[in-house]
Amino acid sequence: MAGSATLAAGAKVFSTNCSSCHQAQGTGQPGVFPPLAKNPTVNGNATRLIHIVKYGLSGSVAVLGTTYNGLMPAWHSTLSDADIAAVLSYVRSSWGNKAGPIDASQVAAVKQ
Repeated sequence: MAGSATLAAGAKVFSTNCSSCHQAQGTGQPGVFPPLAKNPTVNGNATRLIHIVKYGLSGSVAVLGTTYNGLMPAWHSTLSDADIAAVLSYVRSSWGNKAGPIDASQVAAVKQ
């Protein structure tokens, strides 16, 4: 499990950069922005999740039975690898998610 300082940093990054779309409790906005809570991608392969946050995602994606067709911005030029690792560790351990933490070296290793 990620340390409390990492999770606190991740919560701050989430509040500042992610919550306006994905909502404070990770519930998303139905039909507009997918939920992060209990999301199989959030709880799944860390490399795929890192790639989505680092380089963005566009096009149709199905999450928990609902299809979303929006744009997830790329954060690699705004957030450091440590910030991305912290926010993903926070998201992967919040709102019923039970995935392991991510560290900055994992984020750095993911290339476009």
